[in-house]
Amino acid sequence: MNKLFFCLVILFIAAVHAVDITQVNTITTDGAIAAAQAVLQAARKGEHTVAVSVIDRNGKYRLLISDDNAGPQTEESAKRKAFTAVSFGRPTSNLTATAGGDGVTIHDIPDTLFLAGGVPIIYEDLPIGAIGVGGAPSGDIDEQYARAGLAALGL
Repeated sequence: MNKLFFCLVILFIAAVHAVDITQVNTITTDGAIAAAQAVLQAARKGEHTVAVSVIDRNGKYRLLISDDNAGPQTEESAKRKAFTAVSFGRPTSNLTATAGGDGVTIHDIPDTLFLAGGVPIIYEDLPIGAIGVGGAPSGDIDEQYARAGLAALGL
């Protein structure tokens, strides 16, 4: 009986030490602020009012801000573009063609938006977050502003 108990204790201790732990890179709060400031500056230079969303790898919002006079739809657009970009690890402009089709497609995934304006933040070949922009006259311009945020991060 004591031998059985001792063996079970040893197995339990071995199992506890066998737990795998990993470290994951993510966008910091300071990085999110720097990226958003760069986006707003680029948009203001282009005379547009936009909303900016910066999220981490898990889709958690690190920052969401709309510039003065940005339309009411811009925040939702920015949030969903960022979520889509980090989920697929690609700019949303690269996904628009694959979102359509007959039957169920990636377009049907909740909270996604397949319009240009979302870019993933890639570090060491993995998405660690994303920047979404909404409010410029076209998604291509939104994406240009989102890329200004990437540049502010040195990416």
